[in-house]
Amino acid sequence: MTVHVTVQEAREKASLNSPGGAELMEKVGGKGQGLPFIAFLDSQGAVIANSMRPQAGNIGHPYKPEEVDWFMVMLRKAAPEIAPSDSEALEQYLRKQEP
Repeated sequence: MTVHVTVQEAREKASLNSPGGAELMEKVGGKGQGLPFIAFLDSQGAVIANSMRPQAGNIGHPYKPEEVDWFMVMLRKAAPEIAPSDSEALEQYLRKQEP
């Protein structure tokens, strides 16, 4: 299941913030990080992987080679049952993006 949480909206858009969103972002390791921030959780709400690449910080939307590499690590951890063809298609899409 995919859940989108809106955080860090200010002034006239503050009403768009999801109730509890800031607390959730902190819980999953995203406090003080930029957006987008991605976290994969298990059915109990524990973090499986997030977009914080070790020694490098939040990858945001992955398009640089090292960001795509980390996203694929995240995906393998969070969805080990994903079909290789689906994983490869996603990786190819990400690697072909323009910055």
